[in-house]
Amino acid sequence: MMLLDCAPEVLPLVDLTVLSSLEQQLNDAGPAKAFAQDYVIGFGDRFLRLTSSIGNADLPAALDVALSLRSSSTMVGATRLSALAASFESAVLTADLETARRVLPEIERCGLDTIRELESRYLVPA
Repeated sequence: MMLLDCAPEVLPLVDLTVLSSLEQQLNDAGPAKAFAQDYVIGFGDRFLRLTSSIGNADLPAALDVALSLRSSSTMVGATRLSALAASFESAVLTADLETARRVLPEIERCGLDTIRELESRYLVPA
């Protein structure tokens, strides 16, 4: 995936075609909506785990949660957050805790914006 070829801020917060494609593959919107809802609910825990793992300099835990955030973000169409998680992941892989710490506020801000976007554009009751 070449998302890192451009700055994360130029990527869309949410690419709804990803969720639309999932709905079509499953021939049902329910599972895709449930996945998006679980993603929204789980962001706070993932972010807390990112923060605490870097605070404790626990690189294996930081890598685990970064991979989880990146893959789930990709699956829900959260392209910008996926790119930021990949940047965090790269910093962890090179043991660059300073860069990882600098990315955390961007991840938090982007995560909250992504949640608002998913809630207002995809999870709104029909």
